[in-house]
Amino acid sequence: MTNKNLANKKILIGVTGGIAIYKICALARLFLKNGAQVKVVMTENATKFISPMTFQTLTGFPTYVSMFPPTDPNALDHINLARWADVFILAPATANTIGKIANGIGDNLLTTVILALPEKTPLVIAPAMNVNMWENVFTQENIKKLGKRKNCYIIGPTIGLLAEGIKGKGRMVEPEEIFKITKKILSKNKF
Repeated sequence: MTNKNLANKKILIGVTGGIAIYKICALARLFLKNGAQVKVVMTENATKFISPMTFQTLTGFPTYVSMFPPTDPNALDHINLARWADVFILAPATANTIGKIANGIGDNLLTTVILALPEKTPLVIAPAMNVNMWENVFTQENIKKLGKRKNCYIIGPTIGLLAEGIKGKGRMVEPEEIFKITKKILSKNKF
């Protein structure tokens, strides 16, 4: 039985090039099963891990990758997607993308959408990276910068087995946790 308690909520998921990307299919399904609409924007590096067609098939919407889509070079996808979203979830959030948005760099569609988000739109960030990358002083400074944005929620990372086979802090929180926290955030925000 489908639960419709997120009916008509617009969930925009930003996906970066990290191995935890495989978990985002389950995250999208959780929102869809609860009545939400889901759109996905990916970095070029993310497409090396999973095909945009996977997300398009799951969500029923095109997957957005290119800043200048060949079908309409005048499209303003970064503005339209930012206006469309009730919440933006960045998961997995790599150190690279965290650094870009913390420093106002919009050099791809995903980072430009985040920069165009209205401040009232919640931004949920689920970091995922190697323990040394997570503990790097520059990454930690960038996380602190992101905390200055109103409606920015950093969830995780957790301690666990990482892609390279070692245990450490850097593992993305599970999709169910991201879903639960986002649902609470949306219930507090009046759209």
